[in-house]
Amino acid sequence: MTGRVPVPADVAELVVRRLRGLLGGQAHDVAAQVQVSTETGAGPDGGPPSLPWLLVAEDGHTWQWPAVQRAVVRLTAWHHSPHASKALAGLALGLLCAPAPPGPFLRVEPISAPLAGIDPHTAAPLATCAAAVYARTPSN
Repeated sequence: MTGRVPVPADVAELVVRRLRGLLGGQAHDVAAQVQVSTETGAGPDGGPPSLPWLLVAEDGHTWQWPAVQRAVVRLTAWHHSPHASKALAGLALGLLCAPAPPGPFLRVEPISAPLAGIDPHTAAPLATCAAAVYARTPSN
């Protein structure tokens, strides 16, 4: 086979890069100094090393070769209060689902609204939600 072969993109990393840019430009207090990552870091008991923290994790992935990927992405937000964690998760979900300029994202559809809870390992307030991300497969 000659030519370039389509290879699936790391959709979670694409989401991290997009949310870092979008959240960095927000005037909302809950987004101030938020760290966005695909890892929680080396905090106590496996939690995030600082608050606020937004974790992007991929819970499922399909690929309609060669062009379109669908990834179920879970957003988990740790913050200083249950309300703030839920507000941060909702803000991130809303920004992610808003129409994007031309690029790798075709569309993003919410799957679940933010649900607040307490991290069982760190006792920090958190909230989680999910979205289906449809992305173009880049040509290498």
